[in-house]
This record gives sequence, C-alpha cells and structure tokens, in this order.
Amino acid sequence: MPIELTPQQMTLAAVAAGAAIAGGLAYWAIRSRQRSAAAAAVPEVVGKVKSIVLYPVKSTRGIELQSVKCLMRGFKYDRRFVIVNTSSENPPEGTPGSFLNLLNAPKLALIQPALEEVEGNATLILTADGHGSVRVLEPDPNGERVSLHVYRTNGEALDCGDEAAAWLAVLTGLPGARLYYMHEDVMPRHIAKDAKWGDKGRPGQVTSFANFAPYMLSTQQSLVDISTRVGQELEMARFRANIIVECSKPSPFQEDNWENLQIAGVSFYTMKQCGRCPMTTLDPNTGEKTGPEPLSTLKEYRINPTDSRYANSPIFGIQMGSENEGVISVGDDVIVR
Repeated sequence: MPIELTPQQMTLAAVAAGAAIAGGLAYWAIRSRQRSAAAAAVPEVVGKVKSIVLYPVKSTRGIELQSVKCLMRGFKYDRRFVIVNTSSENPPEGTPGSFLNLLNAPKLALIQPALEEVEGNATLILTADGHGSVRVLEPDPNGERVSLHVYRTNGEALDCGDEAAAWLAVLTGLPGARLYYMHEDVMPRHIAKDAKWGDKGRPGQVTSFANFAPYMLSTQQSLVDISTRVGQELEMARFRANIIVECSKPSPFQEDNWENLQIAGVSFYTMKQCGRCPMTTLDPNTGEKTGPEPLSTLKEYRINPTDSRYANSPIFGIQMGSENEGVISVGDDVIVR
C-alpha cells in the first residue's frame, strides 16, 4: 500500500534533503582541507619545475626561461607592461583609457616580446609577423605617472612613448593604443583593494598588471587531463601559467590542495584557485576563437561549489603570492609543506 505523507512530513523531508545537499558541500570543503593539511604535515617533494614562462606584456605571448628572479609582485618584468586604448569610450575615472586583452584586442596574440637587460635597465622588443618590430626603452622613472585600472584595482605606470604607440596602433587597428610600464619605483596595485577578492590578499600585498595574484601555477598532469577529455592537445599558453610543474604522481589537479610550497629558496602560498574565462577558448598564437573548448568541458567537472564568487567559472590552476624573493629554475624540486 502506498504511504501517504502529511504536509508536515513533506516539509520535514524537503528540509532534510536540503540539509543533505548542504552537508555534501560542507563535506567536500572539509575533505579538501583535510587532504591539504595531511599533505602539509610533512614536507613532500611532489614534482619538479617543468617550465617557467614570463609574460612581460599583458595578453601577448610568453617567453620561456630556464631561470627567473621572483619578486614580491611576481617574476621580474612579468606583466609590467600593459597596452591601453586611450581612445576608448567611458574609460575608468582618472585613467587615460581601458586596458586591452585578447578578448577585446585578439591581435595581441600575434606579438612576441623579448627582453634585453643592461645594467638593470630593460629594453623591450616587440615583434609580429608582417609588422616588423619595435624597440622600447624602459621609461624614465621620474617621468609623468598615470593611474591605470585593471580588474578592480589601480596601479601607476609610465608611458612608453610615441614610437611604440604608433606600432601598436597599426597592429591592433586602434589609433589610441599606447604601451605603459610599471616601474619598480611607481605605485603597484594593492590586492586588498580588490572589491571581489581582496580578502584573499595579505596586508600590504601588491601585484603588477596580472589579473589578480603575482603568480600562476598549474601542473602538466592537469593539462593532459583536460586535453584528453576534449580530444585535443592543448597548449598551457591558453591558461597563461607562470610555473608549470611535472608531478611525481599521475593524478591531475593535485595543485588544488597545495597551500604552501617551496621552490629552491622561494616560499609560495596559495591565495585562491583560478576561475577561467572565455579567453581559454582563443588560440593563443592567433587570438582566433576555436570553439567552446576547453571551457565547456571544464564546466562539467571543475566548478567550485563552496565559493559563489566563482559563479560558473571553472577552476584551472592556483594563484599564489611569495613569502620572499629569490631565483627559481627549470628542474628545481617543488616541495609542498
């Protein structure tokens, strides 16, 4: 005989079901913390640095390095240059224009930067097929400073001159395109002022023109996993990680549970996981959209259920800060502690 429930019993059942779902989410969070704590109890070599990639100019191509200097605001010269459209409509208040990235200026993907450093002064060389190249001297730090707004926070920068601007205007098709540089002596962006993620920063923590944190790390195993799922060999350049780790164990997304790690003499700490946007669907070499992947598949299994700020942005990689400065190299052990 079917069992009929009273309205009160049906209400209690619904409450119980909701509690079970909430309990499941809480369990996911607790287990994640438990795994992380267990892993951190004893320092463990989890792999080696496979690649180091420097992105001097935001949203252009990267430079693979064998060794790099780590500073508090990121790799030396990483995301220190940014291209701004000074002809943009409704630019952020108090700024010369809106910054460009691959979503609003896909031709930036054609630009290959290179760096030369002489006696501590940098020269940036930008090259693109069919457009030749332009050499950009590091601006005088005593020059006029402007405030630039990048993803919810402002930082100061110096104009890199008319020659670079003219070259970028032709390449991008934007007459107002200009290059700016965040010198070590100008005011960086303060993470605590980020209206969305500021609570993830430490007091006084700063960054360059990266989206949020000074460093981005992912593992080769995670890249292989998503590549296998979409049936396409993806480049890590789609995810723009600075530090790529080859893990000792085959499982993907081990980095989810790394809270504190050490590479050579540099200690890093995870600030948050990295939520991904449609930029991952662009070919990193051409800027052309290649379809819905890998974002579509990542959304099927990489949504963070414990922090609503991620919304429907799937997770790939971790965003980090550093406790100190130093040099790391390809082949260095990665130690989780």
